[in-house]
Amino acid sequence: MVDINNIVSRGGYLVDGVTGEKVLFYECDPRKNTECNREMCRGGGAEDEGGFGFCSKTLDPRFRKDGGKAWYAVLKTSEDGGEPYWGREYVEVV
Repeated sequence: MVDINNIVSRGGYLVDGVTGEKVLFYECDPRKNTECNREMCRGGGAEDEGGFGFCSKTLDPRFRKDGGKAWYAVLKTSEDGGEPYWGREYVEVV
């Protein structure tokens, strides 16, 4: 699993700075996540396109919400030409 300290922006995606591979994110289920201190947890919030503020994500599939989708973080531009933001590119994982 990627070390969170090695995540960098490259080519419009968040990638592992060591391997160059895109980082796969999951919607976190705080009840399953035994490793998080929950200082910034907002696990009760809805999955939304730009929600990278307070934490509701995990890199560890063991702590994924049941039925939650996996995604890559991709840099997007709003339709009105505003500031870029980190959105989601959903992927199917087994």
